[in-house]
Amino acid sequence: MFTVQVEKRELHSKGKQLRRQGIIPAVLYGKHLEESVHLKMSQQEAEQLLKSSAIGSKLELKIGKEKHMAMLKEATYTPKRTVEHLCFQALKADEIVNSITHVILIGKEKVDGLVLQTLDEISYRALPSNMVERIEVNVENLTVGENIKVSDLPFSRNEDVEILTPLDSVVVTVSARIEHVVETETAEEGAEGEEVSADNNEA
Repeated sequence: MFTVQVEKRELHSKGKQLRRQGIIPAVLYGKHLEESVHLKMSQQEAEQLLKSSAIGSKLELKIGKEKHMAMLKEATYTPKRTVEHLCFQALKADEIVNSITHVILIGKEKVDGLVLQTLDEISYRALPSNMVERIEVNVENLTVGENIKVSDLPFSRNEDVEILTPLDSVVVTVSARIEHVVETETAEEGAEGEEVSADNNEA
């Protein structure tokens, strides 16, 4: 589980001013907390977190000497695609939480067709101990016209999680590749016709 070091921040501190100083504002909230905790971390640490952890990931927040099990709930970005704000949800071992798992396709290069991923996240509910950050789906044996639905994934049959995404949702499908044929002969015939027409006009 990824550990993130953060600090508490004053409520009056402005997010825009903090970002100018290379500091990213964040917040930790949860039903069992007396109140939301306003946090801050360096931009470098925030970017490192987002490289190593996706939305829905379980992690440990260290606030001074305190430690909180939490989930990365949301990340917002500026128009220039730099991190703007992070949102964490505090977790309790015995409290079911809504989350998402990310679908990663493997074996695409072995498929004789065009692989189209139509679903890259699956919503579910589970206890923190049963949270899943990502699931890998091997597609190398798929042929043109075949697909994989949420109901086909072992994850959907896990009794420890409640799938919220419709089970009949298509995750990935394979279609035939469209070959673009250049009709050179037709183009040449058209060019010859233009030359003949030009000769007749000159005559």
